[in-house]
Amino acid sequence: MRTKMADLDSPLKLSGVQPPSEGVGGGCCSEISAELIRSLTELQELEAVYERLCGEEKVVEKELDALLEQQNSIESKMVTLHRMGPNLQLIEGDAKQLAGMITFTCNLAENVSSKVRQLDLAKVIYSNLE
Repeated sequence: MRTKMADLDSPLKLSGVQPPSEGVGGGCCSEISAELIRSLTELQELEAVYERLCGEEKVVEKELDALLEQQNSIESKMVTLHRMGPNLQLIEGDAKQLAGMITFTCNLAENVSSKVRQLDLAKVIYSNLE
């Protein structure tokens, strides 16, 4: 079985498979399968597939270069985060302690408020009795 060219004027158009879009890849493999490559018999078809693969390789190289440019920045941020770990654990402990103190103070304030309301009520009742 021979694969025919979809368009002889444009050797990059193979059997309805679109050429690679610039900047798109995101870790996916080539759209051209090894099975398709093995099935090609004409030199023009092989050259077209080779051109497509070279184009895809250029896109992948650009993406790899962009990722490698970010490597130092990411590594320095990771070192900073690693150093911040113990401080964050201390802050977490302090925050939990503060939350406990706030809860205790809130309960204390509610108890005092309740007692003040009882005293106000007793004062009103005593005033009415006189």
